[in-house]
Amino acid sequence: MAFEQAVFTFYRINKAGYYAHGKPVPEFGNVTEMLADLQHWASTKTLKQTKTFEANEERYPCYLVDAKRNGDDWTLLMWNEIPTNGQQVPSISETARFGADPEVILNAVQGGSIPGYATYFWFLPERGLLATVRLHNKLTSQSSLQQYLHCFLKQSSQHVIAEPVTNEDGSVEVRITGYKNNPLDPDEEKKHYIPKFSSSLVRNRGKHEVIKQNANRIKKIERIVELDLTKPEELGLWQRMLQVVHLGAPQGAGISTKVRYTVSPQVTLQDVNSMIADWEADPSEVNDYGFYFEGEANKPYWLSKSLARMEFQLDLERENIEFVQLDSLLSELVAKKNAILTGAGLL
Repeated sequence: MAFEQAVFTFYRINKAGYYAHGKPVPEFGNVTEMLADLQHWASTKTLKQTKTFEANEERYPCYLVDAKRNGDDWTLLMWNEIPTNGQQVPSISETARFGADPEVILNAVQGGSIPGYATYFWFLPERGLLATVRLHNKLTSQSSLQQYLHCFLKQSSQHVIAEPVTNEDGSVEVRITGYKNNPLDPDEEKKHYIPKFSSSLVRNRGKHEVIKQNANRIKKIERIVELDLTKPEELGLWQRMLQVVHLGAPQGAGISTKVRYTVSPQVTLQDVNSMIADWEADPSEVNDYGFYFEGEANKPYWLSKSLARMEFQLDLERENIEFVQLDSLLSELVAKKNAILTGAGLL
């Protein structure tokens, strides 16, 4: 066991379950049921089989390594796939079993392994909250988790109604025809439901009022942007930035990097409102604006200070350089829950 510094960022769970059109409350399904269903679904699968969506222009797939429950609290351990160009990055076998402690391959990526990085999520269903738990990795990949859970509800949960369909070429595929609270109940009326899972950052918007009220005193604005170097367009942008300042092409790049630059301070209140609106619409936990006022040259007002975020030391058992033991993480979260929530301004 050893103490590690963890950074928590909290999200409000807005949707979880199956919804009739236009209704704000699910007809059936909830967070706890979804997580228990997910755990049961994954229990017989290999890592590769826990994928719920394919790679697209926005993101690479993620996989469920493990899920644990302690009372009302849950933790998920996800593995987020990244592209590799032959560099030495962590990878784990695609045949690793759910719930087992996978061996991390730290040499060049081997055949049959998936390069990536681990992320941890803490669910508090009774409070309608989830939190990213950032340990040594910079990225939390919360948007990938949202996509993962939405796709699970859409195609793999216990509420899915599916049937085999024979195509013209003789091949057979499984087609989803709808959703029921109990698909085995022949008397349950079949209706149209929409599977949904979504969450949003918990923010204290009152802290932004200070910035708005002092818009005429702004003398400097700093912008922080995190680039996800697993995405070709963001990697290309970073390489062009380095070339502009004559630093050349990067060597051995990590999975992300931060860029910090100064924005023109010649702004109006409308400009400030637009910056705040853009920031609030951004799902990133890192992207930020910092405002400096006349007479307070060394005191930036960062928009991120309005987030329900805090750092806390946890006594964890680490399996290897990439994974901590999930039971030890969940035990620490439950034991220190009130202190963490208080520090984040949620109690």
